[in-house]
Amino acid sequence: MAYQRFELTDGDRQKIRNGVSCALLLERHGYLLVKDKSTRKCLKYRNNQDIIIVNHGDRGWYGVYGIAEQSKGDVFDLMRLLNPELKFREVCVELGNLVGIEPEGAAYVAQKKEREDLRAPSERWAEKKPLYRNGKVWNYLTKDRCLPDWVVRRAMTAGCIRDGYHAAWFAHTDANGAVCGAELRGPDTHICLGGSVKTLFRFKPGAGTQVKRLVVCEAAIDALSFAALDEERTPDTLYVSIAGAMGPETIASLKEHLADMAQIEGSLFVIATDDDDAGNHFADMLYGFAFDAGVTFARRLPPDRAKDFNQTLKNMAGMAA
Repeated sequence: MAYQRFELTDGDRQKIRNGVSCALLLERHGYLLVKDKSTRKCLKYRNNQDIIIVNHGDRGWYGVYGIAEQSKGDVFDLMRLLNPELKFREVCVELGNLVGIEPEGAAYVAQKKEREDLRAPSERWAEKKPLYRNGKVWNYLTKDRCLPDWVVRRAMTAGCIRDGYHAAWFAHTDANGAVCGAELRGPDTHICLGGSVKTLFRFKPGAGTQVKRLVVCEAAIDALSFAALDEERTPDTLYVSIAGAMGPETIASLKEHLADMAQIEGSLFVIATDDDDAGNHFADMLYGFAFDAGVTFARRLPPDRAKDFNQTLKNMAGMAA
């Protein structure tokens, strides 16, 4: 018996790509727009724990967290991600019916759970133990995230990371070194500790007493990843992360560092945010801070043009395997 294979012409495929909105598709599947985290070129959509960014003029997307993490593509890929049970022909039919319809732009409102532990982040941090080799968190960082052992050990020694059993705790500290918050990252955890005041995660592996070279990344794991890859590392290099946001405390901390660096000849502000629209948006803000402070700045992107520096480490580990 002969079977006829369904084919979509190049013209019809392009018509669907040009006519179907990725944002509309997400909204039809229960995703809502996070307006305060979106820009004209970069729309953030969320559904429970899943986060997807719409870019390329509403014709492309990439996953940040959840079912779509580290995935990207066009509207065909998005439809298949959201409806894995559909066959290719059914995907084409569904998308064809949507041509020309614009998204409504419903707003996502986070439903926060009541905090069960109302203690200060510093008190909760004090109870956490150091990481231990082959523990759950150690293996997550060194195997899942491909961080070198030496980076994890130095971060432990520097006191900026602890074992939260289900997740690594990365400390955010104030100007005096006091813990005021924490990023929590694990296989199933991607949050900031309740009650946190997000300033900066700070990792200084060298013995220099001053900060002459400041590297800023979006997440703590990215900062450690950059440190692992950094061939220009100096004893006075400090690696920091902003936990994916630029609140008033974070901005104040960065400006304080830049003000001190402005007094040091040859200081350098290295901007190592993600290689995507959101990363470019953060970079633009950071350029302005450095310019106002009179500090020389430079942008660094993953050498293999991965989305971020941790993905570069993963790619290198995959090539070595």
